[in-house]
Amino acid sequence: MASSVGESQLQRIIRDLQDAVTELSKEYRENGEPVTDDSTSLHKLCFKLEYLLQFDKKERSTFLGNRKDYWDYFCDCLAKVKGANDGIRFVKSIPELKTSLGKGRAFIRYSLVHQRLADTLQQCLMNKSITSEWYSARSPFLSVHMSSELVNSLYELNDVQFDIASRGHDLDAAWPTFARCSQTILPKNGTAVVVQMTPTEILLLH
Repeated sequence: MASSVGESQLQRIIRDLQDAVTELSKEYRENGEPVTDDSTSLHKLCFKLEYLLQFDKKERSTFLGNRKDYWDYFCDCLAKVKGANDGIRFVKSIPELKTSLGKGRAFIRYSLVHQRLADTLQQCLMNKSITSEWYSARSPFLSVHMSSELVNSLYELNDVQFDIASRGHDLDAAWPTFARCSQTILPKNGTAVVVQMTPTEILLLH
């Protein structure tokens, strides 16, 4: 009974994710502009995908005792896959990211911008031995039906453009919930500087 309840819950989460994908596709078509962090459908997609990536994941840690997360799973699967590890190298180059969770979020955002999210997940799931090392039996990634449903849905996002940055947000703490805006600042020396700020930060300047 517990198993069927867990599977029902996962199916609901996958349907929610599929709804988010449909909403994002619709937003992009109707607005004609890339999706930003202001999109509630993007928030929904990221939360649901992260839930699935962490569901029934085996507990693993580094030699120093730091908890590993789905970022490390991506690294294990993609580090030696030619053409698939550009995002891994990019995220590793971001000094402000300190946690595995924050790096995983940055990697997902990078994959969305470069329209590689579905391909990336597909590459990982094809590596059944590493996936089995990282996930226990109830994980949707070990279910052929659920993983296929998930990946097929994410392929729809290949037609959607995203304007979201992998840096400039505290991804270690949380997913961004609003877009950063450009603001021109004129310092005393008279040289204008364009910086990225949150709407709240911009309001505080005025």
